Amino acid sequence: MPQTPINDSMMKPDDQGGLFGEAAPAKETDILGESHSLYLAMVKGFHEICMKLKIEETVDCNPLRLHIESLISYLKKDERMLLGLANAPYSYVIRQAELPPEGMIAIHSANSAVYAMKIFLELAVPQNRMPYLGIASLCTHLGLLDAPQDLLLGLDSAPNAAKLLADFEEKSRKYVAKMRIDNFHMESIEALLSLVKEEQQALSKTSLNEAIHQYAMVIHICDIFETLTHQRGYGEIFAPVDAMKKMRDEMKDYFNQDIIKFFFNKLSIYPLGSFVKLSSEETAKIVGVNENFIMRPVIFIVLDPEGREKPEPVKINLRERPTLYIKKAIMDEFLCEKYISLF
Repeated sequence: MPQTPINDSMMKPDDQGGLFGEAAPAKETDILGESHSLYLAMVKGFHEICMKLKIEETVDCNPLRLHIESLISYLKKDERMLLGLANAPYSYVIRQAELPPEGMIAIHSANSAVYAMKIFLELAVPQNRMPYLGIASLCTHLGLLDAPQDLLLGLDSAPNAAKLLADFEEKSRKYVAKMRIDNFHMESIEALLSLVKEEQQALSKTSLNEAIHQYAMVIHICDIFETLTHQRGYGEIFAPVDAMKKMRDEMKDYFNQDIIKFFFNKLSIYPLGSFVKLSSEETAKIVGVNENFIMRPVIFIVLDPEGREKPEPVKINLRERPTLYIKKAIMDEFLCEKYISLF
């Protein structure tokens, strides 16, 4: 995909310089544990900011920028835990972060940011733009802060609940206007959100020559994927593979297919941290992705064909086992929580 420089009037460089210096090598278990703590801190911190945005005229969001910078740094070191948590059920994160049910807004935002930052790193987006794109990814659903709680949590059985909530999301920019980050060009965030929430034709294949449109496309795709794959009080939930099929079919007429293919290849139809049933009837967790061989990931088998727990999970690279294949995706909150740290 082309990487045309963005218009500087829309995305000003960061004055703070390099933030991602080399660190001493850390043990794998340390990085996974630190990634887990970082994710929960980001979710909890963003929820607290959301609550302040509802009642205050201006809110100091400098801690949010630090979370995004740490997220980028840890995705570079080892992305597995962060992507696994982004695929985890909301119920798990709500318990771990000790959030009220409406904390799902912050969880959705954090997950979307994890997906988007993963894709932007793969696209080699210039370092000084990454914090802007991270903040923008977090802010796409701020308008839901205005939604009645019964509607947000699915207690209101209105048949048009999804449409009503989408209308609230359109109001996200009013909250962005309240956010304050030192040496940060907040107008860039508002410009990006304007594109993300525009009609589909505005993010069409004809816009590929402009970097800001590419960025908006990525944020939009990550946002839709997160929405489809997580249980809410409204709407249908899809396994990642089914969500990607739905997105491919619905976006084929207005999104450049190279973008869709890139997204599928990098996140995979069987994302890190998800579970599958194998042709052997065993149950396995996805712990690695073989790019360009998305049907043949690296797995840990955790349950035998009778559903009994394996004494020791068995690691297999499906590229090396042609007779063993994935039958279907599984969505199981118990397995996700029990094996959250298995990578």
